[in-house]
Formats: sequence, C-alpha cells, structure tokens
Amino acid sequence: MKLVLGIDTGGTYTDAVLLDAGTGAVVASGKARTTRDDLSRGISDVMDSLPAGLLPQVGSLALSTTLATNACVEDKGGRAKLILIGAEQDAVAESGPKYGLPPADEIFFVDAAISFDGTVTREPDWDRFLEEIPPFLEGADSLAVVSFQGIRNPTLEQKAKSLLMEKFGLFTVCGHELFWSLNYIKRGASTLLNARLVPVITDFLAAVRRNMAARGMNAPIVIVRSDGTLMSEEFALERPVETILCGPAASVMGGMTLSGEKNCVVADMGGTTTDIALVRDGVPVRGDGGVAIGRWDTFVDSVYIHTIGLGGDSWVRLAKPGETPDGITVGPQRVLPLCAAATQWPSVREELAALAAEMPETTHPLHEFFCLVKDIAEDPLYSEQERAICRALRGGALRIDRLAAAAGADLYTLNTRRLESEGLILRCSFTPTDAMHIRGDFERFDAGASRYAAQFLANRLSISPEEFCGRVFNRVKKELYIHIVKALLENADPLFRKEGGPALERLIEAGWDNRNRPNPLIHFAGKTQLTLVGIGASTHLFLGEVAEALGAKCVIPENAAVANALGAVSGRVSATVSAEVIMAGQNEDDGYFVCTPRQRIFSSGYEEAIETALRAVREEAREEAVRRGARGEILVTAEAVPITATVGQEAINSHELCLSTRVTATASGSAGF
Repeated sequence: MKLVLGIDTGGTYTDAVLLDAGTGAVVASGKARTTRDDLSRGISDVMDSLPAGLLPQVGSLALSTTLATNACVEDKGGRAKLILIGAEQDAVAESGPKYGLPPADEIFFVDAAISFDGTVTREPDWDRFLEEIPPFLEGADSLAVVSFQGIRNPTLEQKAKSLLMEKFGLFTVCGHELFWSLNYIKRGASTLLNARLVPVITDFLAAVRRNMAARGMNAPIVIVRSDGTLMSEEFALERPVETILCGPAASVMGGMTLSGEKNCVVADMGGTTTDIALVRDGVPVRGDGGVAIGRWDTFVDSVYIHTIGLGGDSWVRLAKPGETPDGITVGPQRVLPLCAAATQWPSVREELAALAAEMPETTHPLHEFFCLVKDIAEDPLYSEQERAICRALRGGALRIDRLAAAAGADLYTLNTRRLESEGLILRCSFTPTDAMHIRGDFERFDAGASRYAAQFLANRLSISPEEFCGRVFNRVKKELYIHIVKALLENADPLFRKEGGPALERLIEAGWDNRNRPNPLIHFAGKTQLTLVGIGASTHLFLGEVAEALGAKCVIPENAAVANALGAVSGRVSATVSAEVIMAGQNEDDGYFVCTPRQRIFSSGYEEAIETALRAVREEAREEAVRRGARGEILVTAEAVPITATVGQEAINSHELCLSTRVTATASGSAGF
C-alpha cells in the first residue's frame, strides 16, 4: 500500500488525511487546533492523531498552509529589499504604496535607459552599482530585482542577480522569473513580497521536516499553489508567494475530487471563515487581476475565492435595536466558543449556570469571558490597563465584568480592542458551535455551558433557548445564501463586481426572507443549475436549505470534514509560460522580437517569430513543470493569441490594430503520488 499524507492548516483547525494512492481510499484522518503562533505545532498535533505505525510508510506529504496568507495580513516577513532598474522614481513614489511598496527612499534605484520594446539604450554602470549598494544591503536577508520592461528583456535583471549573489551571497529573485505582466511597479511589489516570504516559508518547512524526522518519515513534500496546482518543496522555497490562498485552493480541489461534480459551487465552512469557489467543466474558475491581500496588490494567479467571516466560531451577538429583523448578528469576528472554553476552564460553566439562575436585568454581555493568548504584562509599549488585563488573565478565563474590576475599570471603560486585534487575548462568547451543541449536532465540548448562555441571551429577546438557536442557524443559512448568490453574480457579469453594494445585498437578502411567502408586488429569487458542494465539518447543517432556495442539487460528500487535506493530494503539477512577439521597429520589415521569461530572440519575419515563440514556450513550460515537481508523462499545449486595439472613432473608419501576439504554453504532469 502506497500512502500519501495530506495536511491542511486552516484558520481554526489543521486537518490531515492518509490516502491509499493506489485505490484513492481514505485510510485515516485527523483534526487538531491550528496553532497560529507556530503552525508546525498544529501539524505535530494532527500527525499524532493518526496511526503512528503508518506514518513511516508515507511516500509523499502534500501541504496547504495559511502561513503566507497570515504573513500578508499581519504584514510580517523577512528583511527583504527591492532594487529597481530603469524606473521612474517619482512614478514609483506616487503609485508604489497602492501595491504595497515601501517609501521610495527605501528602494534602490539603478539608472538605465530602456525603450518600450525592451531594448537597452543605456546600460547601468555596474561598477558604480557594486560600490554604492553595500550600505543599502545592511540588514537584508533576501533581495528582489525588477527592471522596467523586464518581461521584454530580462538581461538587466539577470545581470544584477548574478552580481549580487556572487558578491554578497544574498538570496535574490527577479521579477521576470515570477510574473509576466507589464506593470513593473506592481511586479516590483509582488516580487518584493516573494522575497519577504522566503525566510518565513524556509523556517516553516524546516519545522515540518523536524516533525517528520521525529516520526521516522523521509518523504518528498509538495505544496498547493494558489491556483490549485502543486509545486515541490524546493520550488516553494524560491516562490513562497505562490502559496497565498493555497488553503482555499485546496478546498476547491478537495470538493471536486470528493463530489465528482464538474459544474458546482464549493462552499467550505471552517471555524473562522467560509470560502466559496466555482467550478465550470471540471476546472476551477480563476480570479481576475491577481491576489490582493493585506497591503499587497499582487500578480499572484489564484482560483476565484469569495471569502466571508462566517464559521463555527463566529461571534453571535444581540443586535442593536432595529439593526436586524431577528435581533442577532453572526460574525465576522472569530471568538472561542463557550463550550470549548468551559472544557478548558470548568469555572466558565459554573459562572454561566449562576448567571442563568440569577437572570439579571442588564444590557451588558455578562455571558462573555476573556482568556490570555500571549502575555505582554511587562511590555511598556502597552497601556497600564492593557497590562493589567493580561496580568488578571494569567490564572485562566475571566468573565467580562470580573476582568474589568481586576483591571481597575468598569464595563463602560474596559478597552480590549487592541489586545484582541493583535491576538494577545481572545474573547469567549456564544457561537454557532454552541448552538450545534445545544441541538445535539456536535458533542465535542461542554454543551451545558452553551445551554446556560443561550438561556441568558434568549431571555433578553423574550424567546426560548431553542428559538434562539434556530435564529442563529437561520442567520448562518441566510449569510451563505447571500454570498453564494453574490459569487454567482460576480462571475456572471463583471458589472456586479463594480456596482454591488448594500442595495444589491438587500435585494438578495429579500429573496431568502420571502422564499416561502413571496412579496405580492415583486419577488426576486436567485436560481442556479450548479450543484452546491459542501465541505468542512459543519457545512452539512446549513447548505441543504440554501440549495433548496436556489433550486439546486446539494452534495455533502463522505470525508467532507477533511476535504481540504484531501485536496492537497489531489492536484497536479502545472506550469504556464508566455512569450510576447513584438515588432523590432516601426514596421514589419524591421523584424520581430520574441520575448520569453528567459531570453529575447530576433526573427526577421512574423511567421518565423511565431514558430520560434511556440518552440521556446513549449520547452520552457516543460522544463518549468519538471522544476516544480512534475513526474512521468508531461502534457504540453500551446496557442498564439493576437493582442489588438480598435483604432478610429467611427465604425466606418475604425479597424483592429495588432499590438503584439501573446504565445502561451501550459505543461502539466503528475506529482508522482
């Protein structure tokens, strides 16, 4: 039996699945809490949940990780620096920040003259470059090099990289090696982000290797890319930026594999978020324009993902008067479910029981607690109240009013915002997971604590605890319905991506609210022929009714709870390489340049240039796929597409002008499972 281990680190849980590569059967699966401060600990915990005797037999390990995503959101990473060649400093200073670049005075500019076709009309003074750059490199652990028109002529980037690595030994990555788009400022930001993530992913993979060695495992590692394909460990160490959103990408692949559906909406509900993706004709729908995350706007290619703050651990609160028709809100913030808190600190249940018995007349959330994640009580950068909060929580979870008193405040002046936003303390409150425990859908933690909290909250709304839980469930279903419809609309017509807003959302919401009692004046309701595929531990509790409202088939596949981990092992290795064919002068008689990521080739005629480009991209795509970890037979496809523009204002005088020709090849193969 040839075993493959797939591991997915989500926002709340880390999932693992052992798969028989020969039959595709799931041999064992496991789940552990994600340890955000050190993801490798969560991976260690989930490995320990699997049969120890089988782990040394694992032939391959496939990972999807939130590491790069978390680093972007939290603006963390290595000490990378950016070198721009032939760039306009004023343009970079003005436009750079919107893509995530630092101020222009933190970028090294190399003087050079480069024409729009990539011809270098003035070479940089390389001796001067090597003399002036050492002070800039102080403290750097990796470098990014990007030149103006670098995708049409990579020679200056290649020269700079060679000199930097030879002279200073720093890891250096070039823009043309990663991205194939003309906007050199955005390409610079994307390349800098990649360099920042190199030490982050290096440390993570080293920790994974240590975990494997401790269990007698010595298998190759592959990692899911943001477009759902796979890459080798070695490739990931060079291109960590391509792991952004790889977790949601793995969920799409897992949903497709488990359900067998070729046209579907994949809804993956975890503890923190729900990711919605679309599949058409067996291929995940791609996102447009690259991944934007945190302060970074990148050229990273990814599957289309519509993410909302809705999950099992979403914060359920009583709404302000008139805020919602059912009197509650769910999410988008994540909290620790009270049932889980009470399992760790039994005093939580005792205090909730007393609260439910007393049932005080109050508008304060006395059912909520806080617990300590990281102690900053001795850090002078925080206020005295913030330090006092952390000191008070050293002994375990405290109810909000008792915490306020311990911190020398009251419920009106207690300020936990910064400590919560920085992940230093965690709020414990009612969640959909608590409602699941009360209804008997989930039995992992202390259902009694959830029940006492529901009694307190339901009393505030003058309803029963059962009705309160019903409202929580309905709110989750409504949010799923709204966002699935929004995802479908965004992909049906680009107009909805620009022209959405509260009015459109209210119209969609009305379709859910009135599904059983249509408005006599006018009724809008979303319908789709796509199958709704639910994955994640709790999606099956909500998606069926949403599918019914959409007139759609619903599939909750077996092993849906660990579909992401399964998705990590179900992808293929793929590489796409593009070349651009452009005129070398003002007319066709001047010949053509074939610009690939590795080289620039002159051809005297257009047909010759196209054939040269096709040969080059096929070869480069195949070599790139092998470098990414493709094994066995590799399939290569290629096409040439003219890039045109309409010239002239009136229909009778207008015509299409060919600006260039884009030649693209895609090579794909097995990861060797």
